[in-house]
Amino acid sequence: MVKLAEETLAAVGRMTVAATELEHVLSRLGAGEADPDEIFARAGAPLLAAREAARSAPPPIRADYASLVEGAATQLAVGQAALRAVWRGGRTDPALFDEITARLLRCRDVLHDRLLAPQGTD
Repeated sequence: MVKLAEETLAAVGRMTVAATELEHVLSRLGAGEADPDEIFARAGAPLLAAREAARSAPPPIRADYASLVEGAATQLAVGQAALRAVWRGGRTDPALFDEITARLLRCRDVLHDRLLAPQGTD
């Protein structure tokens, strides 16, 4: 049985919240005409919906959109792998989880700022 220090548990909690926030943004990106809350409620659906939306994006932004979504997918996978590795004798130091948290939050912010934030009509 793995017993994590309180500092590690707190770091894992921060990482989990960051991953969930990122999935929330992905569900909004992928919703189109659908209800983003329904997408968000299903495990794995936010990423699938965002990938589909990226494939359907207008050509001028399609590659950038897909790249951002795949970057988010990578960081979500890194977080899951790091957490699962704990039970296989992997690292348990809080710094690892805080580093992953920072990357998840950067993905969230970039996706929001570049794809969800209202664009100016100059």
